[in-house]
Amino acid sequence: MAAWVLWLGYRGWRSGRRGLAAFPEGYALAALGVPLFGLGGLGDMTWHTVFGIEVGIEALLSPTHLLLFAGASSILAAPLVSSWRVPTPRAAPAGVVWPTVLSATALLSFTSFMHMYLWGLMAAPQGLGYVQTRGELSSILLTALILAAPVLLLLRRFRLPFGAVTLMYGLNTLLMTLMLVPGEWRVPLLMLAAGLVADALLLLLNPSPARPWALRAFAFGLPLAVWGPYLGGLVGLGLTNLSLELWLGVAVMAGLGGLGLSALVVPPPVPAEANS
Repeated sequence: MAAWVLWLGYRGWRSGRRGLAAFPEGYALAALGVPLFGLGGLGDMTWHTVFGIEVGIEALLSPTHLLLFAGASSILAAPLVSSWRVPTPRAAPAGVVWPTVLSATALLSFTSFMHMYLWGLMAAPQGLGYVQTRGELSSILLTALILAAPVLLLLRRFRLPFGAVTLMYGLNTLLMTLMLVPGEWRVPLLMLAAGLVADALLLLLNPSPARPWALRAFAFGLPLAVWGPYLGGLVGLGLTNLSLELWLGVAVMAGLGGLGLSALVVPPPVPAEANS
C-alpha cells in the first residue's frame, strides 16, 4: 500500500505538482496515513518490548494500536474522499459510486473490528441469551449507530445504486461472524435480508439532502430493518427471553438513533438572518 501511494505521488511530482498536491484528489489523506501507520508500528514494537503483549480488550484500546487504526483508516478513506471531491453529479456513474461504497465498507468493517467487544449483532447468539444487562442492550444501540452512519454519509453526496447497502451490511457481518462466532450462519443471512430491505427503501423513498423528510424517514427505517427482525427472530428461536416491550423498544430506539444521525449529516437549514 505504501509503495502504491508513493507511486501516485511520484507521478504527480513528475507532472510538476509539489507537496501533498502531488497526490491525486483525496489521496493526500492516504499519504499522511502511511507514515502514521508506520509510526504506530514502530511504537507498537517498542510498547510490546517494554510492557509486553496485550491480551483481550487491551489489544484494541492500546494507544499504539489506536495509532495504527488512525493510519489505516486514513488510507482506507482515500477513495471515498477522492470520489466525494470529484465534481460529479449526485447520480454519479457506477464507476465512481461503487469504489466509494467499497471504501465505506472497508471503513465500516475496520470500525466494527475495533469495537468487537461491544458488537451488538454478536452478543445474543453467543451469550445475551437470558441475561438482560444494560451493557448488552447499550451495545446494540452503539452498533446501530455504527452501521447507520456510513450509509447516511454516502447519501449526502451520492445516489446509491441498488445493492449498495446489501453489500456493506452483508460483507461486514460475514467478516465479523467469521471472527467472533465461526459457524453462525443466521446473522449474515439476516443482514443480507436487512440490506435488501434498505435498498428497497432507497428506491421507494429516494432520500437526499434535497428531500429531507424522505431522508429522515429512511434514517429511521434503516435501523428498524435490522434490529426489529433480528431481535424478534432471536425471541422466536428461543435464543433470548427479551420481552415484547424490550425488544421492540430497543429496535425503535435504534431507529431514533438513525434519525438523530440524519440531523447531523443533513442538518436543518439555518435562517439567513442567523448568518448576518
